[in-house]
Amino acid sequence: MEPLRILFVGDLTPYLTTRARLDAFLRLGHSVEAIDMSDALSSDNAFIQRLNHWSLLTPQVFAFNRTLLDTARRRDFQVIWIEKGTFVFPRVAKALKALPGAILVYHNTDDWKAKTSIFHGLHWRFLLRTLDLYDVHITSNLHNVREFRERGLPHVHHMELCANEAIVHPGELSQAERAEYGGAIGFIGHHELTTERSLARIVEAGMPLKIYGGGWHRAGANSVLRDALQHRFVMGDDYAKAIISFDINIGIVSVLNRNHTASRTFQIPALGAFMLHPRNEVVTGYFREDEEMAFFGSDDELVEKCRYYLEHPEERRRIGEAGRRRCIESGYFETDRVEEVIPLLQQQARGQHSRHST
Repeated sequence: MEPLRILFVGDLTPYLTTRARLDAFLRLGHSVEAIDMSDALSSDNAFIQRLNHWSLLTPQVFAFNRTLLDTARRRDFQVIWIEKGTFVFPRVAKALKALPGAILVYHNTDDWKAKTSIFHGLHWRFLLRTLDLYDVHITSNLHNVREFRERGLPHVHHMELCANEAIVHPGELSQAERAEYGGAIGFIGHHELTTERSLARIVEAGMPLKIYGGGWHRAGANSVLRDALQHRFVMGDDYAKAIISFDINIGIVSVLNRNHTASRTFQIPALGAFMLHPRNEVVTGYFREDEEMAFFGSDDELVEKCRYYLEHPEERRRIGEAGRRRCIESGYFETDRVEEVIPLLQQQARGQHSRHST
């Protein structure tokens, strides 16, 4: 089968999952031209950045849409793949859909339906108005898969989250590095109230905890988590160093995003590290309980399992190694996920070509 000609549109900041998908298409031998949404819409001015995000009507957003349409018209693309198209004007989406021979692909790891009213009214308004224009809908959210099919959209595919090949094991760390990045128990992820409550139980039980990620200022200065909060992100090599430096990685997933998994569900075991993850019917299908990953079903069980595994380092090591083997043997990496959707893209591209050639 000939390589696909793809126009790939998204935030191409290094180490993000969007960039990982672009790299996967290239690794698989497809011809890809990319438009970096972050480069087109970034600004050193915080006010302009917020204006871009909320109004969607700044000169930068108009320029981005012109670039997108001009690029799509300039080459004979078979696939126009748009990652979370919140900045794509409806009129531009309609023009892209009308291009002969190209299929318009929606990809999103966020839950389009579980946003606050301000998101619906402002930042997500263009995406919500263009949902039905896409020829193929690909999402990691199982609720969205069901909702898209109930909506009557014809080609809906679940593309599971996964590990990013760009995030690699950093090798042996010194004791000083392990102390700097890690500790006994760690969580790397954004703040949600339910997450805060669960993690607070660990601290209240007298166990040490370290938290990286965004939004944790919402926990407040008087939170029992105040000493655990690092108030910073860890990306790339720092992310990998933190993961392997924790004895226990907590894998809580987003309730607001209605998630069963997160990228860290796969990234942590892919690095050979031990993880304690919320038990659900999806993740238990990917990893064997107490063999390749440990699970909890309540805050009480979370505290109990933390105590147990802190006292059993050999079990942690065995489970971490088995989790890494499962990721490799079962194909839980971005290239594996992208390879799964190639037949669907090729089939739809052939159908689009046939329709426009008759």
